[in-house]
Amino acid sequence: MWSLSYSLFLVAATLSISCAAPAGPAIRTGLWVTQKVSEDGGELGVFADSIRANHELTGVCLHIPWNQIEKEPGKLDFEVVDHFVAVLRDIGMRYQLCLKPGASTPAFVYAKGAQPFKTHVVNPHRPNFGQQIMVPVPWDSIYQQNFSQVIAELGERYASDPLCVSVVLTCANSLSAEMHLPKSREDLAKWKALGNYEEKLLEVYEKFTDEWAKAFPRQEISLHVSKVLDLPPQFCDHVIDYGLSKYPDRFSIQNCQLTGRREDTGMMTYDLIQKYRDRAHHGFQSLASLAQGGERMGSIELAVLNVVHANGEYWELWHGDGLSVETSAAVARAWEQGKRLGYDAYKKKLIADGEYRTRDEDHYRTKTRGRANSARASTD
Repeated sequence: MWSLSYSLFLVAATLSISCAAPAGPAIRTGLWVTQKVSEDGGELGVFADSIRANHELTGVCLHIPWNQIEKEPGKLDFEVVDHFVAVLRDIGMRYQLCLKPGASTPAFVYAKGAQPFKTHVVNPHRPNFGQQIMVPVPWDSIYQQNFSQVIAELGERYASDPLCVSVVLTCANSLSAEMHLPKSREDLAKWKALGNYEEKLLEVYEKFTDEWAKAFPRQEISLHVSKVLDLPPQFCDHVIDYGLSKYPDRFSIQNCQLTGRREDTGMMTYDLIQKYRDRAHHGFQSLASLAQGGERMGSIELAVLNVVHANGEYWELWHGDGLSVETSAAVARAWEQGKRLGYDAYKKKLIADGEYRTRDEDHYRTKTRGRANSARASTD
């Protein structure tokens, strides 16, 4: 049960937010691309050439595995991050920092006594499908102390850079930056044995919302919303309401399940975006690659319809799509047309052109066992 003090705070915060004016000017707009920070020099060269050649992009999301920059306790090495940032500074392009804990937590954190949560990768779209991994229990004090330190040092190094406009609110993650934690039937039984994880996780998100905001005092704080364990959607509401009550002008929510298979209305994360669209900065990340031509992502046009329907401020493309001048240009053209026509007129156009599909016409089926509907296809 929630404490009385927290319940009173939540009621006050929700009332305040419900009456709030729409968020201020968008911090991120246009097309962005995801880029994993890699020690591979060849990857850096391809990245530099591709970013310079693609004039449709407005920013880059740098994904940084924690265990790549801190291999020994307290010895942070930002050299590989600096190489990618140097490319962006040379071009004058904005960027976001996404520091990934979860399965990318350094081994020394567990050696120091942090409690591990062992599980297996259940997403068949990942190359390590079926392999055993471990993530730290998010409320473990040793994990929190070490992760807090790296957040603070990341802020000391990059928060003053005017091109650094955003950070991702990571803290309780598995393989991605979304709010996912391992949630198979066996996993849920193990979480339940650890006590009231709903209350504990809310405390974790409140703590790290404040820590990211303190380390990066002028940047967007972006929460990648998703279903958390077996908790109801209201858990995400609590986290979002807290962020908006403290940082209304720069707290942002992101749906990482954008599809072009049909209208995404009815999907939990999409409905959250619609619910908060007038109060929080918000945007999308593609569920899969547009360039592969498969059913998992669907068409550019229907994806645009979903972005336009929610008044999305920005759209993160998958790595290959964002580095492709052809794919990025096609997305930019369709998005511009969708915004110009508006949701209703653009939907009528897609129907007239035979490019619209209903939910019943979405024949995509995930290969992951036990998933009854495609709305849950994007998980860790």
